[in-house]
Amino acid sequence: MKIHYLILALAIGVNGCTEIAKRDSNDYIKTQTSRLQSAKRLIIENKISAATETLNSICSAKGIPGITDEAMFRLALLYLGEGHANYETIQAQQTLERLQKEFPGSSWKTHSASLNEFISTLNRKIRALKGDNLSLSRENRALRLNIEKLKLLDVEQELRGRR
Repeated sequence: MKIHYLILALAIGVNGCTEIAKRDSNDYIKTQTSRLQSAKRLIIENKISAATETLNSICSAKGIPGITDEAMFRLALLYLGEGHANYETIQAQQTLERLQKEFPGSSWKTHSASLNEFISTLNRKIRALKGDNLSLSRENRALRLNIEKLKLLDVEQELRGRR
């Protein structure tokens, strides 16, 4: 009989723990949802650094499909909006890749893949343009030197013609 009471007590205890875990999980989801809504509001209010910080904290915490994936996508967009420095672009791409890896069933995955490919294409074009710019700078320098040489030759020719 004591064994039956013990089993009954354990069953009630386990069930109670399960209910507490469910409640804690629901509270966590509500908190993260609220934080995502707050970040969206901060973006609308143009408080970008605060929004970035909030989204970053959501992305750093335990992932929740539908919340963390959206936060990652929005964070990547904010990284791109911060500037055109290589560091922000790399952060954006890493965030998008993480979204694709950690949330393969996410509705944000297709947007993430498209944006990541677009960023990669732009980076390739930027590298090509930098190479072209370097070549043009060298060519421009050589042309300036040739112009200076021609000016000197013209002055010398003029001086010879006067003699």
